[in-house]
Amino acid sequence: MSQLQAEPAWLWDAMCSNIEKELFMNKVKFQDVEIYYELQGESGEPVFFLNGIAMSVSHWNPLISQLKKKYTIVLHDFRDQLLSEKTDIPYSLETHADDLEHLMEKLDFESAHIVGTSYGSEVGMTFALKYPHRCKSLTIIDGVSELDSVLETAVDSWKSAALVDPRVFYRTLIPWNYSPAYLKKNLAALRKREEKIAQLPIDFFQGFARLCDAFLEINLTSIIHKIQCPVLILIGELDILKHKAFSDIMAREIPHSRLIVIPDAGHAVVIEKPAETAGQVESFIN
Repeated sequence: MSQLQAEPAWLWDAMCSNIEKELFMNKVKFQDVEIYYELQGESGEPVFFLNGIAMSVSHWNPLISQLKKKYTIVLHDFRDQLLSEKTDIPYSLETHADDLEHLMEKLDFESAHIVGTSYGSEVGMTFALKYPHRCKSLTIIDGVSELDSVLETAVDSWKSAALVDPRVFYRTLIPWNYSPAYLKKNLAALRKREEKIAQLPIDFFQGFARLCDAFLEINLTSIIHKIQCPVLILIGELDILKHKAFSDIMAREIPHSRLIVIPDAGHAVVIEKPAETAGQVESFIN
């Protein structure tokens, strides 16, 4: 079975099975919120991978399988994501950046390479701006520095669906995240994940809605020229959610940046093309 065909079998299953890790969690507390994290590899330079908005740490496993042989890989769920604490305390992308800095300090890393996808890439930019001395490099995968009306409307619809019906929520995500070829081969398997989504606790969906609120306040374009570290911008060729026009803006505004398009991939390029994405990240870090 090809990787493309196999991925849906672990995609949401891995996310849901993470609930079983509750008894074995590594957590760090910051501002009275516990953040879940994992260390993999534990040799070489540290590389922190930052989740997309509906992701959990397990979603990175196919991408980091080779990288962890060379680097110390650090994964964590943002506050309000599956394995971290849920909170009613108002927060922003800057709050996530503060959480990341605290985690880096607790793990005794002076600085690290930062790799973020979608929501995580926006947290990564915020982190690079606020903590430039801790950011060796930044990889932005399918990210944005501002909103347009389509993106804003799509995220608002996800938020509304998350608070009403888990299955409807999941179905609203699918067409925005995957390429036509991926959907054609995997739609039936993706549909089967709906039962897994329905089993997630209600606070997951409430937390997702708060994550959406934090994202919808994004307004970074006017300040990203201040990012000091080298920056790689990766974009899936067929991303209709955070399309190439957004990446072009960042490539124009961020000094020391390079833009690469990954062919035949939608927004969830880290899921559709993990090997290609990992190769670009490794080449850039090297």
